[in-house]
Amino acid sequence: MNTRAVRQFIRLGRFRFLLSGFIPFCAGALLALLLGARFTPAQFLFGYAAMAAAHLSVHYSNDYFDADADRFVEPTAISGGSGVLVENPGLKPAALFSAVALMAVSVLIGYLFVTVYAYPAVFLAFAVGGNLLGWFYTAPPLALAYRKLGEVTNMITFGLLMPGAGYFVAKGELDLTFFAFALPLLLYGLVFITSVEIPDMEGDIAGGKPTLVARKGRIYGFWVIAAAAAFATAAIVLFAYGDVFSPVDFRPIVLISCIPLGIALWGFSNRCAERACALRYATANIMGYFLFQGLVVLYFVYTAVPA
Repeated sequence: MNTRAVRQFIRLGRFRFLLSGFIPFCAGALLALLLGARFTPAQFLFGYAAMAAAHLSVHYSNDYFDADADRFVEPTAISGGSGVLVENPGLKPAALFSAVALMAVSVLIGYLFVTVYAYPAVFLAFAVGGNLLGWFYTAPPLALAYRKLGEVTNMITFGLLMPGAGYFVAKGELDLTFFAFALPLLLYGLVFITSVEIPDMEGDIAGGKPTLVARKGRIYGFWVIAAAAAFATAAIVLFAYGDVFSPVDFRPIVLISCIPLGIALWGFSNRCAERACALRYATANIMGYFLFQGLVVLYFVYTAVPA
């Protein structure tokens, strides 16, 4: 593999998007810490390594199984895959090998984690489940994204699996408190995936990928984004004023949730069906999503630091 091929292979991994999994993982772990859990940095990194390998595997497998459909998509900063295998089909075997190898590494790390820390095997189920969900997102025979289940898969991945793994690494169990916390995260996962689908609508239609936006259109997508963001904020308000997460004060998170909500409502009020116009608002929604997640993590860190 020459230098150019190596660069393309690295680009195929889209390493910067690992942040979309790392941030909710941190949020789950920090919430557990604030609720009384105790864990070490080594334990945190060990647990995250299993999920990071699974997440990276998805990047390689999705581009591999989406290669035919991606021929019709113009990649953007937020969507369309890497485009590497469309330009360099000779890298497809390396992509498939990397996806499988990373899955094996993820499961192995998960097994070592539960062995070293004497944790229940449920954590290993997170690693296995995350890998299978990511693999079958585009891989046959399930190909969930091609069976109108892409949105649900993404919601589970970023709203349940990643923060749940962080919470479990820290606390050693999943309880009702975590599942309450996951509710708005699931809704934000819907905001994220719908925004990603908006620029790819024409390409997904041509490639036979029946995403929500491909089936219903961009205007409908903006409706979904605004509704999901509104319900997420409503849930957080209930948490804040119902002392669901006592002693953690969720009132600042209510204010933080106004960022993605405001952006979603801005995009909804300017909703448009043309790709060039819609891309602006879809990109803003993605930025709002990451800003919300990042600020929540920073708030949890600030709360956890002794005065």
